[in-house]
Amino acid sequence: MSFQVNVEPTNPGQFFACCGLLELADRLWPGAEGCFTADGKQFRVECEGSLGELQSALMECNLMNTMTAREHARFLEISGMSTAIRRSTPGVEEEEKQLRKLLRESALVLDWKKPITLNWFTDTYSGGSRFKTWAGQQSVLEIASAMKRALNANEWIPQDCLTFSVTNCGLPFNFDSDLGGQGGAIDVGFSFDALTGSAATRIDPMARPNLELLAMIGLQRFRPQEVSGENRFLYTAWNSPLSVSVAPAAACGAMPMRSASRFEFRLLYRTKYLKSFLPSIPMTGVSDE
Repeated sequence: MSFQVNVEPTNPGQFFACCGLLELADRLWPGAEGCFTADGKQFRVECEGSLGELQSALMECNLMNTMTAREHARFLEISGMSTAIRRSTPGVEEEEKQLRKLLRESALVLDWKKPITLNWFTDTYSGGSRFKTWAGQQSVLEIASAMKRALNANEWIPQDCLTFSVTNCGLPFNFDSDLGGQGGAIDVGFSFDALTGSAATRIDPMARPNLELLAMIGLQRFRPQEVSGENRFLYTAWNSPLSVSVAPAAACGAMPMRSASRFEFRLLYRTKYLKSFLPSIPMTGVSDE
């Protein structure tokens, strides 16, 4: 059996979302293989199941973080206290601050057939954290949960899951390079805040929940090649079926693939911490090694 999804390979978010699809397919059906078609417009997965089964499993699984049940319970207990009690009880305000930080920044856990821990955004050793696009005060769990809720609340064509979009579903991760211009007043040229008072002028932010959530999963194992000292990252749309244990090497160019297209993208730095993926540019020529 096999399935395929439509993809725009010059959108880095869609590329890494395809990587996430392969990751999930392998967890459901060990031995699954995936590759991009010759024109790069579709991503094909060969496995023992269907795209519908995979999407249903994604929508039904639990999404949590690595905080313990005791830590969650304690946070809820402190949150339920009145301000006067928190301030008058020694150590409670500092404890609440630390627990809130854990809730906001802890690694995610996708309760899949085999649980998947997503902690690449905390990885400063091998450089995963450079692709953390959200600001420090934003909660990774809240963003991911909002994307997952949007999947459960809407219908879409499975093959077009990477371009399926919704409004008013919360802030995305900014992996989708097509939506990079809506992130802030400086990007757009005016402030959204002044328009929120009326339904006639309100602009609801748009996001592609499948793309954002799947790219978050894909980046755990798949990373682009970095051009040292420059804000330039390269990835390869490999065109021969590969397993999830081998495909990351092809994706970053460590394992050259004959006639596979390569792409280069940059990160847009909105602030020191808030970033977005920019559209990629096809590199001249293809790999023939």
